[in-house]
Amino acid sequence: MRVRKFTPRTWLIAACLIAATAVVGASAGVAAGTTPDSALYVSPSGSPANAGTGCGSATFTSISAAVAAAPAGGKVVACHGTYHEDVLVQKPLKLFGYGATINADGLENAMQIVSSNVKVRGFKLVDANGEGLLVGIDSAADFGLLPASGPVLTNENIEHVQAIHDDQGFNGTEQSNCKYPGDCGGGIHLNVVEHSVVGESVANDNADGILLTDDYGPNAHNLIEDNIVNDNKTECGIVLPSHSSTAVNFVVNKDGSMTVTGRNPDQGGVYDNVVRGNRTIGNGTAPAPPSFGGVGGSGSGIGIFGSGPGSGAYDNLVEDNYIADNGLAGVTLHAHHPGGEDINGNNIIGNWIEKNNVAGDAFDGGVMNFKTTAIAVYSVPHVHMVIRDNVLRHNQVGVWLTNTVAAAKLGSNSYRDTPTHVVVEPAN
Repeated sequence: MRVRKFTPRTWLIAACLIAATAVVGASAGVAAGTTPDSALYVSPSGSPANAGTGCGSATFTSISAAVAAAPAGGKVVACHGTYHEDVLVQKPLKLFGYGATINADGLENAMQIVSSNVKVRGFKLVDANGEGLLVGIDSAADFGLLPASGPVLTNENIEHVQAIHDDQGFNGTEQSNCKYPGDCGGGIHLNVVEHSVVGESVANDNADGILLTDDYGPNAHNLIEDNIVNDNKTECGIVLPSHSSTAVNFVVNKDGSMTVTGRNPDQGGVYDNVVRGNRTIGNGTAPAPPSFGGVGGSGSGIGIFGSGPGSGAYDNLVEDNYIADNGLAGVTLHAHHPGGEDINGNNIIGNWIEKNNVAGDAFDGGVMNFKTTAIAVYSVPHVHMVIRDNVLRHNQVGVWLTNTVAAAKLGSNSYRDTPTHVVVEPAN
């Protein structure tokens, strides 16, 4: 992973690097005898009678079959071609794709990982009903797939993966033809994962691009870096929503409002994640679902959300990203319910944010914002955070906040061709 300060030209270089890596990977280490003998090779032209020493002599025609046959800690190499599968990985493995496409048309996922210590590199994952790449489970019925050691998966490494058009079960509302109706259609989805990396990958033309959730445990300490996440039109580009109802403790006050009294990081929460160096353009531009009035955009470039009382999406870092032309504000944080959510401690630092909120934000509990906006934070509970050293260009509003938000360092941002630097509205 590279850590570097963003400039607009950087992403032209990064895109070329990803393309160049794909070309090099397609030709390197795939001929017979040129990669370690311990690898299991998969090819559409494979045969059990082959020697299995390279792509030209692959013994497997199915990635799933090779995964089942590989020892824990082993390697599976999928050679050039298209495979119609939903690959389930239940052991530590290295999976390398060299020009390999998994077309999951009519299937739930292209690949699902339910083991820690898995490395996935170089695959193109397309046309799944649910997710292109799912780490974790998407249905309570699948708890038996998770390891006996516990539901939290760790040390996952996802690099140079392309997840494209993996939204076939998503019909634009909460009712979807997939196991995971709440956020069906994620290109790359980490559900209850820690200490893992998604890097130098592409998630385009899905519902969500890259998604981190906490449905049955915490999602924390992950790095989402140097990815291209564009044109996921029906939801967000990169999104960190807490779905848990036990991530934080809260009390109900006499007036019906709620106050958070503590955190439960072992039970849930989306926290201490780093979203750095990504390019996220043109996401969430479809109209909002009917349940939200069907008005305005449906997603942001990068979103951090509390979904209800007991949820927590806190202490995350959004840094050095390029964000433009998304339906909601480039970076959007929402906590709607009456105080039972925790979105404190999030830091938005050093991003380059062009025109956003191009479809408008009607989610804000009656406080609607239909001006182009770089950063928006709507919260009923009081929130402390840092918003500093960002370049905010070509918006009507630089930073839009409710009066419950205490945002430090607002004066350090560069507001270019943005006549209104900061707007503060009452929270309804």
